[in-house]
Amino acid sequence: MDLYSLSTSIIPDPSVEFTATLIIAGLSVVLGVLALLIAVVKIYGIIVTKLQGVSMRKHKKKSNTAPPELNIVNTPPPAPAKPAAPAVQGVSEEIVAAISAAVYMMEGEGAVVTSIAPAPAAARRQAPNPITRRNPWAFAAVTENTRPF
Repeated sequence: MDLYSLSTSIIPDPSVEFTATLIIAGLSVVLGVLALLIAVVKIYGIIVTKLQGVSMRKHKKKSNTAPPELNIVNTPPPAPAKPAAPAVQGVSEEIVAAISAAVYMMEGEGAVVTSIAPAPAAARRQAPNPITRRNPWAFAAVTENTRPF
């Protein structure tokens, strides 16, 4: 394969003055455009703020002209609170309150907690890991990442 050379009439200027001029001109253009963008955004913000102020004043004038009528309806007094679920020995009142609140949030107003008790010791033990060997995807990753070059 033959090598080709490109001949042009452009000759790079390696002088320090030219390089400094180029850097200063480039930074000036970038900073000038940045200042212009900041000014445009600031002017846009001023315009939007004034327009919002005008619309707020119009809205205030509309709301001050006639106050809305309030329909006050007498409601019956709230029903007496149901007693909390009885706590079993070892379950604090805070835990009962937290569980009751969670059930209320999940089930709604008709939910009733009848009792709260700690789980039996057999159920509290952590179940053994059903995977006795490495996950196949993890094994593939280890094989891929540790093979020799």
